[in-house]
Amino acid sequence: MSPILLTLLSLSTGQVDPPGGPPNPLPQFQPAQLGQAEPPPVFPEFRPAGGAAAAQPQPGADQPGPKPLDFTVNVPPPPPPAPATPPAAATPPDRWALMRALQGTWYGAGLDDNRTAISGWFEGSYTASTVNHNAGSGGNSPVVWNDRANRFLLQQAWFRLDRSVVTSGTTDITWGYRVDVLSGTDYRFTQQRGLFNSQLESSRGLQNLYGVDPLQFYANMYIPTLFEGTDVRAGRLYTPFGYESLEAISTPFASRSYAFNWSPPFTHMGIMVSPTFNKQWSGRFMLANGNDVWIGNPAEEMRAVGAITWTSLSKADSATFGFSLGRGKFNAGSPFAPSTLGEQNEPAGRNNLNVLDLVYTHIFNPKLNYAMEVIYGWQSNVPANVPGGIVRLDADEGTAHWGSVVQYLNWNFAPWGTQITRVEMFDDFNGQRTGFVGFYQAVTVGAQIRPYKWMTVRPEIRYDHNGYSTPFNNGTQHSILTAAFDFILRW
Repeated sequence: MSPILLTLLSLSTGQVDPPGGPPNPLPQFQPAQLGQAEPPPVFPEFRPAGGAAAAQPQPGADQPGPKPLDFTVNVPPPPPPAPATPPAAATPPDRWALMRALQGTWYGAGLDDNRTAISGWFEGSYTASTVNHNAGSGGNSPVVWNDRANRFLLQQAWFRLDRSVVTSGTTDITWGYRVDVLSGTDYRFTQQRGLFNSQLESSRGLQNLYGVDPLQFYANMYIPTLFEGTDVRAGRLYTPFGYESLEAISTPFASRSYAFNWSPPFTHMGIMVSPTFNKQWSGRFMLANGNDVWIGNPAEEMRAVGAITWTSLSKADSATFGFSLGRGKFNAGSPFAPSTLGEQNEPAGRNNLNVLDLVYTHIFNPKLNYAMEVIYGWQSNVPANVPGGIVRLDADEGTAHWGSVVQYLNWNFAPWGTQITRVEMFDDFNGQRTGFVGFYQAVTVGAQIRPYKWMTVRPEIRYDHNGYSTPFNNGTQHSILTAAFDFILRW
């Protein structure tokens, strides 16, 4: 038996907490908003001891009106009421290895004084597959981002520099910023058109497997007196809707759903205003230069991107409706070279797609929660029978349609482990998204095991089938079975 399998068995059967006590349980999955699942650190709110409770009248205190006769002699007055217990402070943000190492030093104090943190993680994966094709296009595709069959990938080496805003305990406006840099194989899916695209193609005309993408960078300010708090951001921003995430730490599996990879955009250059209207309603509204397009690129087109979120008072239910809407017409005048997987697979021109997305989540109890994502996308003027174009025309000639329903069931079976099941139905009506027409069905079963707070391992088994086309194994198979294993090490 391999060392990896022995390690997994020992983690799943061990009964002794790892050093430092048991790690925190996995938080309930909420809509990931393509990377926003992990919010910036929030500084605790200062509240004076006692609070309003200490000011309430106490039994026996002097009150207006007649007093009853007192037949007792030399009875001492009652003792003053005990002060109320101070409210618990907000949980401080996690400090990972680098920030803990700097704590107590001059550098650490300087970062803390400026509400600044440096962190990141490594994600590596290996995917065993029933396909035998492992050429440049990726043997497992259209299963992504672990697209390379029977090969180890360093998918993400992530660096984050973050200055957080203060969201409670003050009425002053505060400002911050964030910079996220992704290195690894995942850069092939996330790159914006016009930003460092030359690294995709090697000197031999093949796709470079490893590269770098400055995935997110923005400046923001928080206005606590506008509604119940409003955040304003400007820069390269994640698409603000969806259940799964660009970030390995906030997405359920190593593999991504069809709905996540083949349907919506990933990032935008723009300005986003995110108000919290009240305890139940909030929004994110962005004016963007397009979908996955760098500033000044001929393919950019102005569009509206956003999301509206409702949360029940009990916090057990939430729903987010997201959209990316613009002209929605395929830009055939801006071909892309070299072509590659993911959003950049557009040799015929620029995908200027429109998307509507709805995510619903329900928490049954602290151990069990459920989520469903429904998505529909379309675009017009798409060329036919060319790479990146329509494979099958319909009654509305030249318009591509696609849709998906994905369901997730998450079971926190132990403080150190979560079992996850994902079931998806994705219909690529015209074959424009994946390159193959048909109705995809995919089932993924896996787990997140956390032997330490800073370590997560995620085994999964996934089965995909398309009864109409043969998209797998370089266009020769209707189905594919993969068994993936990835690890995340946070620093």
